[in-house]
Amino acid sequence: MAVAGQKCGARTKTTGRPCEGTVVKGTSRCRKHQGEWSALGVLDRRERELKEAKRKQAKSRKK
Repeated sequence: MAVAGQKCGARTKTTGRPCEGTVVKGTSRCRKHQGEWSALGVLDRRERELKEAKRKQAKSRKK
């Protein structure tokens, strides 16, 4: 998903220096600086929620 050679450029909170992470394809920021409500953040959250729901369902079946 990352584009070779391009850096994120977002400023870090602690040092104020540009982030060295590689950008995600189709964006100008790395995964860390995309934010929760970007398209990628929403997809990641949905995947995590689906895995958690499957885990809970499998756990309840064992009882």
